Amino acid sequence: MSIITAHNIHRRFGKGALEVHILKGIDIDIQAGEFVAIMGKSGAGKSTLMYQLSVLDEPSEGTVVIDGTDVSELREQDRTAFRLNTLGYIFQNYALVPDLSAEENVMLPLLMRGRGWLEARAAAENALASVGLGNKYKNLPAELSGGEQQRVAVARAIAGKPRIIFADEPTANLDSVSGQQIIDLLSDLHQQSKQTIVMVTHEPEYAAPCDRVLYMEDGLITKELSPSELQQL
Repeated sequence: MSIITAHNIHRRFGKGALEVHILKGIDIDIQAGEFVAIMGKSGAGKSTLMYQLSVLDEPSEGTVVIDGTDVSELREQDRTAFRLNTLGYIFQNYALVPDLSAEENVMLPLLMRGRGWLEARAAAENALASVGLGNKYKNLPAELSGGEQQRVAVARAIAGKPRIIFADEPTANLDSVSGQQIIDLLSDLHQQSKQTIVMVTHEPEYAAPCDRVLYMEDGLITKELSPSELQQL
């Protein structure tokens, strides 16, 4: 069953002679429970596409339907609520609040959903334990390594049990060991709970656990590959 369907997605920035056409008419269908990688060289439009699919930006043209909801028709307030209640995000810069502990960073979106403090705290502690940070609840981001901060970000993404997790270059600021640990976490999550994950990555080895790879060039998806076919690129 499709959980993301995007049709004729265009994204333009600027106007007139200064207009830049980043996405040039993309169609995508992602099934519930899939782990999909979006790959391509720098400037191909990977992150721009991710932002359209994850409701963080609006396409200049085209429609995006997520879990049966045409998000193109939602008002901004409803888009915000939809993101909060349906989607989880992992960013390359972690996007943690520096003055909040690991536990509080994970609790924050749960509290915004209306969960009670004790319920949110229990969910946060369970999520942090699941990513190997059961002894780091009270640490501030500055007291954690890059890999640990990204683990907090993964915990924050999964604590609310979102329908889809979007991961934009989740290993970009990590060393190879920490990066592989994050990919292993996502792979385990996908295998154990059939979590739908859409990930942007530059590294073929990090796409290995994915079900399929969408390869972008110049604002278009030009190839659809299995991870074993990446050596063809």
